[in-house]
Amino acid sequence: MNGASPMALALTLSAFWRTTARAKQLRTRGQLLKWQSARLERFLKNTAPKVAAFSNLGSHRLTDYPVMDKDALMSGFDRYNVPGISAEASWQALETSGRIGRYSVGASTGTSGNRGLYLVSDSERYLWLGTLLAKALPDMLSARCRVAVMLPRSSRLYDAANESGRLALKFFDLADGLDAQLPAVAAFRPNVLVAPPHALLALARADLALAPLHVFSGAEVLDPADRQEIESRFGLVVREIYMATEGLFGVACTQGTLHLCEDCVAFEWEPSRDLSAPLVTDFTRRTQMMIRYRMNDLLKLSESPCPCGSPLQAVTAIAGRQDDTFELVGEHSRVVRLTPDVIRNTVVSASRLITDFRVVQTAPDAVALTLPPQLAAEVPAAERALQDLFARHGARPRIDVLTAPLRPPQGGKLRRVIRSTGALS
Repeated sequence: MNGASPMALALTLSAFWRTTARAKQLRTRGQLLKWQSARLERFLKNTAPKVAAFSNLGSHRLTDYPVMDKDALMSGFDRYNVPGISAEASWQALETSGRIGRYSVGASTGTSGNRGLYLVSDSERYLWLGTLLAKALPDMLSARCRVAVMLPRSSRLYDAANESGRLALKFFDLADGLDAQLPAVAAFRPNVLVAPPHALLALARADLALAPLHVFSGAEVLDPADRQEIESRFGLVVREIYMATEGLFGVACTQGTLHLCEDCVAFEWEPSRDLSAPLVTDFTRRTQMMIRYRMNDLLKLSESPCPCGSPLQAVTAIAGRQDDTFELVGEHSRVVRLTPDVIRNTVVSASRLITDFRVVQTAPDAVALTLPPQLAAEVPAAERALQDLFARHGARPRIDVLTAPLRPPQGGKLRRVIRSTGALS
């Protein structure tokens, strides 16, 4: 622990033990929700009014707060954080030190077309780290973990790990190119891997001396076929981490089931066919308020508890992004909506040989299907499966077929199902 910051270590361990203790105390769904309700009420009463956006609301009921989204947050960024720091000042800080006084600034990768900012204090960074470690690596106090994190953009949140003195963490920037990072990861000799599925696949397929004890997937949808290949190579259950610019929302247990962080975040659900879109309220934040924030994700919630016994809501799958839901012109000019998971499952079910593809909605009545050249023989089956899917829902878009190399992204996120045209509604 030489060189560790005493404050960083103390706050990290404090959050670690609190999270661990809560998991032991809150054993039933009823206990969890009662505890969450009390913490949420306290947060809305004492913390939320400290920002300009909620200072005059005067309500302790969550449903009285307006629903917010990224556009609202970015257009009035200073109104949602306690020190009143503007978006302009945050962008400027991001280009230099990433610091404004005792606050750290970060940003999303901008996969959806517009980047979002976040602002955290130093103490929040360490509290976030302790919470994540308690959920992901509960044995970290007895095991010396060497963690390789591969993501498109670094963050001061990850710096907190090294500052705590409990982990050896190295960040590998995918913006510098995936292929260039593979030998560097192997040379680091990590026993914990944290990366998007496309990077984990590259590591699994490369001839590298890697023997991790834990493998975590994040930042992208983890397709079942990708999961199977990664798990086969490393002989481990791949565990998902559901995290975004807006916060930490879920960590998978040792069974591989993703559990929502309901001991930190209150979730409300907006229905989207058989999926759910979350509104999140993080009642642990003290700098930037995220109250009833509409996420862009579509989740399939489990109706049965996980065998691990946790009362935290289990998630069957993160199905994709709401803005990648296809909106096609259907019969009598009605809009036909198909979520990314339905399209993805249709393509991979067409042939067991299909492990990679792209399906892009390019117009209200046009879709592009791309498979790699080595799978040219599978194109007719994939095209036919999509035609049947669209027809069953009353749409008959033109399908433009192409075979071309499908390289993994070198600096962004992998999306196999994309809507590049605007919404119809």
